[in-house]
Amino acid sequence: MRGVGLDVIASRIRDANDVFLFTHEFADGDALGSMVALTLYLQAMGKRIHAFVPGKIQSVYQFLATDELLNTMSAAQATVHISAAKVTCISVDAADIDRLGEWKPLFLSGVERLVIDHHDTNAGFGEVFAVDGSASSCCEILFDLFNVINPHLINARIASALYTGLVADTGSFQYANTKALSLVHGAELIELGASPDEISRSIYESKPYGSLRLMAASVVASRLMYGGQVVVSYVTRNMLADSGALDEDTEGITDELRRIADTKAVVLFKEASDGSIKVSLRGKYGFDVKRIATAFGGGGHLLAAGCTITSELSKAEERILAELDRYLGPSRI
Repeated sequence: MRGVGLDVIASRIRDANDVFLFTHEFADGDALGSMVALTLYLQAMGKRIHAFVPGKIQSVYQFLATDELLNTMSAAQATVHISAAKVTCISVDAADIDRLGEWKPLFLSGVERLVIDHHDTNAGFGEVFAVDGSASSCCEILFDLFNVINPHLINARIASALYTGLVADTGSFQYANTKALSLVHGAELIELGASPDEISRSIYESKPYGSLRLMAASVVASRLMYGGQVVVSYVTRNMLADSGALDEDTEGITDELRRIADTKAVVLFKEASDGSIKVSLRGKYGFDVKRIATAFGGGGHLLAAGCTITSELSKAEERILAELDRYLGPSRI
């Protein structure tokens, strides 16, 4: 654990009355699970709580009651509120402050700023931060935190949100970040009321038809490079339109591509609506993709990372491949 221990975070939370929560843009299962779990837990503690998620929330996570709990206060209302009250701001699962998107200025306006995260690349952008790169997920850290504060407040809804983040970031306990403690925590959350079948069905078996068409198109567009060590693919705006899919439907494509035998890495280039290129990287067999992402101002984990490049798709691809050349050699065949 870098920064402070969970006992310090627990003390700051106990002292807070008014709390704003934040997470990263393009929020995934761990980010949303963390936000929902912490919102419900702080409500159980009697805190005044508002949670802010940048951009659109993925529909597959609506079973967590995201519409009821997140983004319930407008930016204008939040700005007025934070200027008149002593608000403690807490960021969860965000590797750096810029990933808070449009809510970054609001986070910076807090009387105190806490950061809870599990990304190694997080330098600690709050006055008080706890970063545990060995944790499988931010939800796993929050589970430990809740047990420090008061384990009796963890009900079935909170357990379900925490289990969602744990499952999402470990790939249903398949990825290399799955530790023995992750399985122990999963079992404890089930004992507390989390339903593995309902959560897995909601995440993995409730996708819109357009998302499957998009995945198929991306698989068809993929190609093997560096002697079969790397699979590269794309999601363009035209592919989204032709598939009837949304930006959120790109989640899961890298997981499908990483199934290809003998590959060390997956690179997925996604054209964003603002013209930038979002690059998702996944590694296998210990191949470090974080070093690729950090070269372009991104971050993440050893085997799962990402970055954003402001350029045309072809130029973004060339820049990423040039970085891969450093580790895999100049032959891209």
